[in-house]
Amino acid sequence: MPLGKYYCDYCDKQFQDTPAARKRHLQGLQHLRAKAQWFHSQNAQDLYQTSVPPFSKGVCNRFLNTGFCQYGDNCKYFHPNNDSRTPNPPLSTAPAGGGI
Repeated sequence: MPLGKYYCDYCDKQFQDTPAARKRHLQGLQHLRAKAQWFHSQNAQDLYQTSVPPFSKGVCNRFLNTGFCQYGDNCKYFHPNNDSRTPNPPLSTAPAGGGI
């Protein structure tokens, strides 16, 4: 019975499908680089194609009140950083009375 062929999508290569040949290929530097490059390109595309706005559920009240949330980065609500919790500074340095 003839052995089949193994095709690697990442490397665009085909070779005899034996456990030793597949293991040698999957642990090879060329395959690891090609795989990393493919995943990097997919992640870059996902950043530009997000259709759902992040943190669409609102601000985490627990984090706003205490400055801490037990869920951390896994929380489904938005955790504002320290800069966004403080009031915005005035835009101009002109006196408030605007005296003439």
